[in-house]
Parts: sequence; C-alpha cells; structure tokens
Amino acid sequence: MKANSIIKKYPPYGRILDDLRRKGLVPVHRIVVSTDWKLGAAFPRIVIPADAKIDQLIFAYLAGLSVQIVHHNGQEKIVKALVQKILDINPKVLTVFNFDIAQENDQRYSASTLIHPAWEVINGF
Repeated sequence: MKANSIIKKYPPYGRILDDLRRKGLVPVHRIVVSTDWKLGAAFPRIVIPADAKIDQLIFAYLAGLSVQIVHHNGQEKIVKALVQKILDINPKVLTVFNFDIAQENDQRYSASTLIHPAWEVINGF
C-alpha cells in the first residue's frame, strides 16, 4: 500500500446499508445521515461522529436514494462537508434538517432545506 493512500471506511450503520443495497434492497423512505446518535433513530440511518473525517467515509450506497442530513445548531462545517460528499454520489433527493430549529417551532424559520433537486419536490415527483 502506498504511504499516501487514504483508507476509506464506513460510518456507523453504513456497512449494513451497503450490504442491503448489494442484495437489491432499497429503503421505502429516506435514509437519515445523523450527526448525533439520538437523532433519526426511528429511520434507516448512518451516524457521523463529531470527529469523523468526511473525506475518508464511504457514501456510495446512498446513490439514487432520498437522503436527509439531520443536525444540530453549530454544525455548519460538518453539514457542508456532508452535503458536498453526498452530492458527489448523486442522491435522488437531498435535504438538510436542523433539529434545533424544529424544536423551537417558530413558523418564521424552516428547519428543512431542500438541497437537490428542487424540481422533484416542487412538481411532486
């Protein structure tokens, strides 16, 4: 192995989702990419630990799926990195959901942001 090579690894629960995809199984609903072990536990998900090196994680099994990144306030840096890496594998839909804004229940602010592609949600596809 080269000294400069990067070893990519799965985030928690990522290998399980990859194995299921390889068997031809696809989740009915979205996959949650959570930045906290407590967020998204009711859905198929992967968890991104705070100390994760996003560029060294495997996300290919998310290709063609609806993906939602769920995070807390103050995690903009990791969310931005996740958005870029997940867009690279071409998800069907990518949204970002700020759990803390949702908890505030302030109608002036949306907790959810559509990242990709806008036309699918607007046209109802």
